[in-house]
Amino acid sequence: MLQSTRTLVSQQQAATQHTKDPAHLIERYSLLHIIGEGQYGKVYKALHRRSGVMVAMKIISKINRKRVEIETYREEMRLLQQLDHPHIIRLIEYFETSTEIYIVTELCKCDLLVYLKRSGGFLRLEEVRGIAHQLVAALQYLHSMGVVHHDIKLPNALIGYDGRVKLCDLGLATQLSKDGRPIYVRALKGTPLYMAPEMLRKSRYTNKADLWSLGVVIYELYVGKTPFRTSTLADLKYNIMEEDIIWPKQIPSQLKVFLAGLLQRDQGKRTSWCKLRRERFLHSDDTEEEALAKDAAAEENMRNHYNNETKKIRLG
Repeated sequence: MLQSTRTLVSQQQAATQHTKDPAHLIERYSLLHIIGEGQYGKVYKALHRRSGVMVAMKIISKINRKRVEIETYREEMRLLQQLDHPHIIRLIEYFETSTEIYIVTELCKCDLLVYLKRSGGFLRLEEVRGIAHQLVAALQYLHSMGVVHHDIKLPNALIGYDGRVKLCDLGLATQLSKDGRPIYVRALKGTPLYMAPEMLRKSRYTNKADLWSLGVVIYELYVGKTPFRTSTLADLKYNIMEEDIIWPKQIPSQLKVFLAGLLQRDQGKRTSWCKLRRERFLHSDDTEEEALAKDAAAEENMRNHYNNETKKIRLG
């Protein structure tokens, strides 16, 4: 599947350079069924007729959309065309008609939010570790390209048919200056539940804003909920900026250290890339068996606690 998708990408990029007929491009595909929809439009599972490769096709209507919205999609496509990484969604081709935008990408199974729900609301430690590895690799690549994603969250990480986790939805991404200077927040970008404190304060930020969001995602995958959750946006902002994180008592020590570094409110003290690559949690196989045994015992205790709390909720 991966190799056939790569081949299709190169073929379509070459072909697109030689045609400006959108109708001809659309006819390359057979739409099968809808696999997602929202305010942006609809996503179809589609078949590339000539190669037989299954793809995802997002169709976005231009009708009643502001010019700035349409340009945002174009900017995202221009960015994706520059990126090539196993943990970033692969753009196959992109084209427009007078009324619609068509975005063709590799087909994935589902996003991490759906996967989490299918898995019973939380993931095992080793699975969380594997996902963390892949998201760290994706972010390290983006940041090396001078790109801040701005919207790291479960729905924006897909699981491919090759088993890899792939970041998607770079519509809010920002290109940092070449010298890496902080950017001033003029308007909030992202999803508040996953947003770094400096973003909520509308102060200057760096690519470390993505690392905070990564911490929220990894916490959610293991615990089953985000570390900050309230009924109102105002309370949520206050909790993220001011309140201490409530750590589950049974959380494995290596994971807690890893998350505490990512969820440091002061971005100057937040885990650096140099330190992140050496985090013990990401390299558990190299640690002593005793440490792993303790973490396994802590995990089992946490699972029992979670299941008991879930039963209470259901009975209540």
